[in-house]
Amino acid sequence: MTDSPALQPMAYVCVVSGYNLPELESCLTRRPSDVLLVTSDGLRDAARRLQQRLEKVLPGVQVHPLDQGSTGRPLGGDDVIEAQHWIDAVLRPRLLQPDLGDRPHILNLTGGTKAMIAALLDGHAWQQLDYKAIGQAELQILRPLPEQRFELLERRALIDVGPLDVAALHADHVFADPPNPILLRHPQASLELARAIWQAQAQTDAPLQRLFESLEWVWVHRRDDSQLRRKQVRLDWSDFLRADTSPTEELQDWLRCLQKLEPKALHWDATGIELPGNNPRKAHRDLRDWISGIWLEQLAHHWLREAGIPETAIARNLKSGNEQRQSASQREADLLVHQRGNTHLVEIKAGLPPGHAPGELENQVSSLGSRFGRTRKALLVSPQLRRQLQNQERWENFELRCQANDVRLLASREGLLDFIRRRSG
Repeated sequence: MTDSPALQPMAYVCVVSGYNLPELESCLTRRPSDVLLVTSDGLRDAARRLQQRLEKVLPGVQVHPLDQGSTGRPLGGDDVIEAQHWIDAVLRPRLLQPDLGDRPHILNLTGGTKAMIAALLDGHAWQQLDYKAIGQAELQILRPLPEQRFELLERRALIDVGPLDVAALHADHVFADPPNPILLRHPQASLELARAIWQAQAQTDAPLQRLFESLEWVWVHRRDDSQLRRKQVRLDWSDFLRADTSPTEELQDWLRCLQKLEPKALHWDATGIELPGNNPRKAHRDLRDWISGIWLEQLAHHWLREAGIPETAIARNLKSGNEQRQSASQREADLLVHQRGNTHLVEIKAGLPPGHAPGELENQVSSLGSRFGRTRKALLVSPQLRRQLQNQERWENFELRCQANDVRLLASREGLLDFIRRRSG
């Protein structure tokens, strides 16, 4: 294992705001030995989360939070004169103490209010200034000159933090759900089947559509049926297919493919089928979940990796909340991708639950707001869901609604990759 580069002796001053990703990645890029967090009233939680992330990504760093609790002096942050007084009374004396006085003093002026930045620029003799522009994955390193001019010393590429660290700047409890065990037991077989399902849906494969509609009838439409609230149920073909017919050989081929992922979950003969009920045992629930949509999440993740997106830039099934393990406070991102300073959130839907409107899918994405930071948001849908909405003449209105709420609607591999590669502007 390669050791991380050494921390660089410097007193690095950052202004805490509601969005501290640029400061976190600037610190990861600069690797300062000491970080001073200028924290105005009301932003102590944001400062605490930033400090936790800094201590994680920069082992050994000394973080100095400068808030009212540690300094005894309030800071509103939006008044130039107040900020000047605070700098004179708190920041400059701290920078001149023996442990920091002999180190370069560098100001990151990316965050904070205009009033605070104006006061900071004029309030101390900085050796260097750092700035990260919106939409740029680089850090401008400047030297202040007389008469309020600046010399550009370097444009340094920013080092990305992971998507979990991005989310952890905005919530106290962030974690990724463990992957569906099918992905671990049958990684290649499940991926090949996911590809086959996408291709078959794109080509309107009737046997697959019939099978998925029948499974949805059992697991969704009849979820409150007491006769189906068992670990395993057996249904006659006429009940399962909702027609006086037998399964075609093509439909049974799809069943055989699914059976390979969890052999004990599916059995059938000439008269009927045995499948997981609506109170399934764990392994059978894994298959149900995979069929119900994890296949599409798996395929989307594969498309990203296949296109060269590093695994470290992708988080799957990432949950964020301010109450540990309390589902009511948690929100989930199916895919959160962070690279080159840009964060993309993708919600993935293989189907539309009965009784729900398409707009609810968009609202589910939009309602995430800034829970995972400043993200570009998208909704990836399966070919079957797209066709369903098109047949109901609801696709165009759904597309317009997503566009109006700044959610990109995706229905292809190419669309997903274009969305992820596009930078914020």
